Amino acid sequence: METTDNTLREMQEQMKVLREKLDNEKIVNKKIMGKVVSQTVNRLRFKSNMPILFGVAAILMAPSFLTIGASWISVGFTWVEMIICIVATILCNRHIPRMDKDLVTAAEELTKYKKFHAEWLKVAIPAIILWLGILIWDVLRGTELDQAETIALLAGMATGVILGGLLGLKLRRDQMEAADDLIEQIEDLKRG
Repeated sequence: METTDNTLREMQEQMKVLREKLDNEKIVNKKIMGKVVSQTVNRLRFKSNMPILFGVAAILMAPSFLTIGASWISVGFTWVEMIICIVATILCNRHIPRMDKDLVTAAEELTKYKKFHAEWLKVAIPAIILWLGILIWDVLRGTELDQAETIALLAGMATGVILGGLLGLKLRRDQMEAADDLIEQIEDLKRG
């Protein structure tokens, strides 16, 4: 009987040690997940702030449109549109969560971020098309170019629009992937 009691005590001690090791493992895993989540938040924040830098660059470069025949109206329209884009980006980025909040709130904020981003595109794309149309009309109206120069100018503008559009699409895809990764990581943390 005493042997059975000793065996039972040994098994209980081993179970206790095993539980402690498992608890330590969970703590280490949570710390690692916390670091990964923090890195993903930083990546999302960096990618989401890029449009602000592009907007500031566009504001600073807009007066150069005058050299190709645009009027101050086009420059002013560009400034207004870029300021609106910068403000919208800042409002959207407010929904990137700080990870000092609880996980449910962080996931809700990310969902708002993605929704705001999707809704903003419904405004931004038509605004870009309008801006581009006004700029092209203004430049062609304000310059006296021959046919070859007009074609070269339009080709240059088209190249800029295509490259800018591709860059914008890639940046948006990267932002949404980072947001999706973050939501997935938060779900893992909630389960763990």
